[in-house]
Amino acid sequence: MLFESFISKRYLFSKEHKALVSIITIISILGVMVGVAALITVIAVMDGFDATLVKKMTGTYSHLEIYPPYQGGMRNVEELVEKIEKERGVVAAAPLIRRQAFLQQTTGIETQKLGAMLMGVNPDKERKVTTGLDNIIRGKGTLVFREVILGSELANRLGVDPNDPERNTLYAISKLVKTPNGPWAKINQLKVSGVFKSGLYDVDANFAFVSIETIQHLFLIEEQADLIHVRVEDPARVSSYAAAVEKVIPPFFMMRTWKELSPDFFFALKLEKVVMFIILLLIVVVASFNIIGTLIMVTTQKTREIGILKSMGASSRSIKRIFLMHGITIGVIGTGMGVLFGMALCFILQKIEYGLPPAVYGIQTLPVLIKPATVLIIVVCSFLLCVVAAVQASRMDPVEALRYE
Repeated sequence: MLFESFISKRYLFSKEHKALVSIITIISILGVMVGVAALITVIAVMDGFDATLVKKMTGTYSHLEIYPPYQGGMRNVEELVEKIEKERGVVAAAPLIRRQAFLQQTTGIETQKLGAMLMGVNPDKERKVTTGLDNIIRGKGTLVFREVILGSELANRLGVDPNDPERNTLYAISKLVKTPNGPWAKINQLKVSGVFKSGLYDVDANFAFVSIETIQHLFLIEEQADLIHVRVEDPARVSSYAAAVEKVIPPFFMMRTWKELSPDFFFALKLEKVVMFIILLLIVVVASFNIIGTLIMVTTQKTREIGILKSMGASSRSIKRIFLMHGITIGVIGTGMGVLFGMALCFILQKIEYGLPPAVYGIQTLPVLIKPATVLIIVVCSFLLCVVAAVQASRMDPVEALRYE
């Protein structure tokens, strides 16, 4: 093999190549390089989006939700929370009450009213389960009775500011109550104590936090909760932790993991990544055809050298190996350059500040995540395609070219 390897390297780096053959060889190498670099860069960006969105979602929505099969709410919540927190893999649990309400800066029919999801929480316990109350960007972020913390987009649309005494209050229209004069909207004034920013546009534009006591007062709720949400040690293993928690909750209670909140969304992300991988891999396939063309042209060019090798005792199999290693070397060089170029592009993308529309992507920066396993798969696929192309080209008998000399 040392003989074949030596000759193939001389053919590849020889300065005696005809101009056309040299150009095609360079194009073959560049084709493989561009395909590998594009695969690494695009898949790294998509993996970055996946990781960022999963991190934000698991931080904002909790890892596991437990709720009753009926609409009456959950009682004896504190006792159930203590039981759940003792289970294996559970970091913390907290009660939650969710209700829709209309918010407006001032009272009046003509004042703009925005719908919002009010999240009634125990602040101390909630901080151990989700990250919403840890992402305060304005105000003190306290949650005493009749105080509210708004999402950043929601606060901007309402025109309120916790740091401005003239604009730090709003009114919540919670429900219709019966009065002697007929149904009447229940309106309560709330003080804006803070503004949070989760990085997920839908959350920042629609969510608001209040204390459990406040939401019970707004909606005339007795001591109960809509659900209990849980944080676990490893979000990827949430299903196994849910099986342990199921043993301590009342019968017929239901559970939902963070993966089940938007299953179609995560499936679409995975499908998009697979399709993009296949499409970009076609660049390498096209480059592999160039390798076949390069080997055929090199073979026809080297007829005199083939004749000399034959006269010196080289077998037809050895000559085929020379051109096989020639094609494989092109693939190795192109793949290696593609990996280096792709890594460099990923590094540059990580350093560039590029704002994305938050309403479309839910995040405002371009994330990049390079997974060694993914890079290895790309390198293996590229190398195998180049090897297959070289094998196909080497099947042509180089000795046949001698007949036309």
